[in-house]
Amino acid sequence: MPYYRNIDRQRKTLSDWPHVVATVLVCLLCWAMGYVYSSGFPLAPDDAILPIWKSFCNWLDNRTVVYTQGMFFIALTAFIIQRINDIEMLIRERTRLVFMLFFLLSSTNIGIIPFSNITIVLLCLVLVIYELFKTFQLPEAKGKLFNIGVYIGVAGLFMPQTLWFILLAWIGMYQLQSLNYRSFMASLFGVLTVFWLMLTWCVWKHDYSMFTMLFSSLTDFQLFSIFRSFRYTHIGFAFIVILTVPVFINIKMNVINNRLRVRQMLSFLLNMSAWTFVLICIYDGSVDAFLSILYIPLAVLMAYFFENLRKPFHFLLYYFLLVISVVSFIFRIWNY
Repeated sequence: MPYYRNIDRQRKTLSDWPHVVATVLVCLLCWAMGYVYSSGFPLAPDDAILPIWKSFCNWLDNRTVVYTQGMFFIALTAFIIQRINDIEMLIRERTRLVFMLFFLLSSTNIGIIPFSNITIVLLCLVLVIYELFKTFQLPEAKGKLFNIGVYIGVAGLFMPQTLWFILLAWIGMYQLQSLNYRSFMASLFGVLTVFWLMLTWCVWKHDYSMFTMLFSSLTDFQLFSIFRSFRYTHIGFAFIVILTVPVFINIKMNVINNRLRVRQMLSFLLNMSAWTFVLICIYDGSVDAFLSILYIPLAVLMAYFFENLRKPFHFLLYYFLLVISVVSFIFRIWNY
């Protein structure tokens, strides 16, 4: 039976239903504002994106359907992250904060509202983490490691830059003691399977432009510089940078109190955050996309941070985060 630290049931926490309802209502308000202003609709794919996403955009021409579908995918991704936390007991107290934080941060990121290729990428990367954590000290679990490669390959079809996360997956396999020659090849073959199918399609169509676009997107490096030209996307980036500093310090100071399994998983999430920051710095044109990916590990790490804060600081900080996120969203939607 899963073990959680005994706590006083009368103690007020951020996981109490009034705070959950308030967070969800704020998120729904942001989605409603996006709907009224038709933010991000109709879907207009970037020319650098592979044709598979352009095909999706041709099918999604109803505004209500697009907004409903986008909110469903974000909520589903948040639910899976919450389940990962509950199954692996990354936070010793029962909490709904992981779901609340991811749903809040994603719903106030105008770059992925209402529905974008990043929405599918987020779901794929969360499934990568789910499968990876199941392989702790199980290098023989080649099926799960193959699935990791497939999920990253599928994500690469919608956003080619996410293929760099295969390197992070191998680091994670090493941290979780599931990396050997066979497990490495299983994950590699997972990625290659996806692109073997893409190659088959290109041969059938006698059109190899998808591979050209794939490699051009991977090598289209633009160094991030907030001093070069101010953009509204940099508001979110600066805020997340400021917020993650105390989170990282808190995790490093308290991680020793956890079991080995949890320490390694939290360490992987820290590495994922750092790796995403690196990709933000070298792909300046995809700040919103990588910020959305950054929310995956931050949802868990920030929830861990809030649970270790003394009362009432965690209430004040959480609602400050909520207000700042909403204000930033409103500011950007008015200048969209």
